[in-house]
Amino acid sequence: MAETLTPKLKTCTNCPPLVVPRRGYTPARPSCIECVEKHLGAAYVLLAELNDLPDARRIEPPNLSRRLRAIGHLFEAEDEAQEWPELHAAIREARRAYQSTGKTPALDPLAELVAACRPPVDDLPLG
Repeated sequence: MAETLTPKLKTCTNCPPLVVPRRGYTPARPSCIECVEKHLGAAYVLLAELNDLPDARRIEPPNLSRRLRAIGHLFEAEDEAQEWPELHAAIREARRAYQSTGKTPALDPLAELVAACRPPVDDLPLG
């Protein structure tokens, strides 16, 4: 019974199998541009939901948890972007600014950086 309650780690099927140390830091996971995009998208949805609320409702506990989840997704995107220093730094800066000021980060510039990090379509494996 206890075996069925143990969560299994989900891995992205596109992620490389090994984590390679980079510049003196070994990330917890390999970098994956699709995962970066997924986490930025999840953060965007949560931030958009918060933006649509009246100011007084943003501080209610259910909505504060949205803020925390958005911060968490920004951090996950940051962690997944270790291979691309410019993208990694931009996501980190956006996350830290949001945490300290509450100002919703501009995600369009981050999306442009993600697009620039994607391999050309010709280099993608078929399948």
